[in-house]
This record gives sequence, C-alpha cells and structure tokens, in this order.
Amino acid sequence: MHFNEQQIEQIKSGTPVVAIAKRCGIPRRAAFRAAAQAVIDGQLDDRVLSHCMIAEYHRVLTKTPAKSLAPAKNSSAPKPTQAKLAAVGYDTERAAKTPAEAWAEHRDAFERKVAKSSKSHVIKRQDASPFVIYHITDPHLDDDATPLALIESDIRASHAMNAIMIHGGDALNNWPSSGRLAAKWGDQQCTLEDSLLRLRHYIDILAADVWVDGNHEEMSSHLIPLINGMLGDETIRDYWRCDVTIKSPGGRDLRLAVSHKFGKGKSWFHALQGHIREMLEGRDIDLLLDGHMHQAGVLEHHLPERGTTTLCVASAGYKVVDNFASRISHGGKAPRIRGRAHWIVVDPLAPAGAALCTAFTEPEQAAAYKAGLDMARRIAA
Repeated sequence: MHFNEQQIEQIKSGTPVVAIAKRCGIPRRAAFRAAAQAVIDGQLDDRVLSHCMIAEYHRVLTKTPAKSLAPAKNSSAPKPTQAKLAAVGYDTERAAKTPAEAWAEHRDAFERKVAKSSKSHVIKRQDASPFVIYHITDPHLDDDATPLALIESDIRASHAMNAIMIHGGDALNNWPSSGRLAAKWGDQQCTLEDSLLRLRHYIDILAADVWVDGNHEEMSSHLIPLINGMLGDETIRDYWRCDVTIKSPGGRDLRLAVSHKFGKGKSWFHALQGHIREMLEGRDIDLLLDGHMHQAGVLEHHLPERGTTTLCVASAGYKVVDNFASRISHGGKAPRIRGRAHWIVVDPLAPAGAALCTAFTEPEQAAAYKAGLDMARRIAA
C-alpha cells in the first residue's frame, strides 16, 4: 500500500503512523512499510522514522531497485572516469559479449597456435661451401660431474669453424624446490644463484643459433622465462622440438629437426629408435638430432620407399659421471667423454644420392674433414 497525499500531510504535521494505521484499519506493519517507502520516494523526511520502523525501512530499501532511489541530476551525462577512458579510445558502453562472439573469437587464437606449431625456421647462408653444425645437449651446467672447462673448449673449437650452434635442452639440473627430487640439491655444490650465473655465461659464450628446452627446464616455473630473457632475438627458439632449413645458394638445402627427445617409444639397446620412428611417421628430414637419454649414437638410415636418407644423431651430454646413466645401464660409472656432443659436417655440393652430412665426436676430426672438402671444392673449381 501507499499513503495518499492527505495521510502524508498528517504525518508531516506530527500524527503518528500508528494512529493513522488504527484510524484506517490497516495493519501496523503495512503502515510502517508505506511510511518507509514514502521516505525513500522523498515524500517524507527520515526523521519521522521511529525505532520500530527502522527494520521495515531497511527491508523496503533492499527490495527497491536502484533506479527508484533519489535519481542523480543529469544522470545521462558521462561520469568523469568514463569520459577519461572514452577519450583514450575505450568503449565504456560496450554491450556484453554474446555466446556467438565468444565462439568466433576462438578463430584467431587457433590460427596463431597452428601457425606457430607448424612453422619451419630458415637459416640462410652466403654460399654453398661446407659448414659445421655443433650439437650440444644436456650440459647440466650446475652438476658436479660436468666438466665446464671441456664445454668451453668445445665451444671455442666450434666457433673457430664458424659452426651453426644448436642447443638441445637441459642446460641445468634445475631441481625442484619440493618433492622427491628436491633432495638432489644435496648432491651438488652449485647453488641456485650460481647455477643461473653459469647459465648466463654459457648463453653468452655459446651464442646459440637454435635453442630448445628439455625436461629439466620444466622442473621449476622460473627457468624458461629467464632463458627467454637471456637469449638474443636472433636465436631461433621453440618448445621441445624445432624444425630448421639451412639454405645454401647454389647447393642443396639441409632440413633438420632438433628435439630434446624424439619421444616415440624407446629401446634399451637402440639409442636411435625414436629417430627412425620419426622418419617413418614424420616429414622428410635430412638430419635428426636429440639427447635426453645420456647415450650416444649415430646412424645413417635410408628409406627406399621414399628415396630419402637421414642421418640420425643422439648426443650423450656432458655429465661424464652419471647416476642416471648407471641406473638405465648406459655405463654411467666410468667417466664418459665420447659422444658428449657431435659436430656434423654438411656438404651442400654433395651430388644427389651422396651423403649430405657426416657426424663426428671430436671437433678436430670435423675440422680436418671440412678442410678436406674445402680443398676438394677448390681443386674442382
């Protein structure tokens, strides 16, 4: 119910709301509610509210739509905050997103995701002369069993050959801070702070052309963003696997794929099973590089049904004494140097049907083979 104008005037003149309710034969609670509504509508001053009407007033207030409360003057004018946002290009009156719009917005995200996952990177060379690829993986720079001086020596030898530098993952142990593997921090002298300093130095001296991460980069949430910030813009960067085509003008292109591990099954005795399955199920690739299992292997495999030949290379990494390798019977007790990394010599002028690339386990061998190819090309010219 609502009070009429006469009843409003009586209340203003001092007549109690209870008296009006009794005179009109209406319940006291209904009269209190009508008085509260009159206050909200601005017909009565809130001083007419007695303590017994307060609860009814709040009950009515909470049920009253915001638009029925005292309307602001010039409510159609934009508020200062909205005007400021509109001035810099924001639409503050934008309608809510519809289900169809949310559905349609997926297209851009999907297309970007597919384009990124299927992208093949390109490295362009100046000529068709022989060149070297240095594949370093699993250096585990913070491990006590990693010979940092040997890594530095191998990097210097690779740069001396102007090699294309490829990092295959697991730069650090990067043990997690909780869980079962957290105890592994006790097995190494290097602290978290020093491990990041070593990583910074490694990235600086390596000057990687291609970089992929491994499983150890994923053991904590901080490392991959830090690596992203340390690597230069010129480094080709991808998750776990990266496809690269090296173009040599006047010679054959080299199609390579580097992965921390081609994870399509594993064999206790065959280090290159994942490579062969990748050949059978994937695209035509000339060179497949991986690591992760801390064992070395090289295999040139030919697929006659495709007419393609692929060089498969697995590098063991630089943990020369390795409990993990011992556990999986890969000879981790004895110091292991051979196969720690590979230097692949590529001959873009190799005739069709001949080997495009050859892998070596020592940089001196790769340098000698490359020098022989250079001399042969000069003589032939």
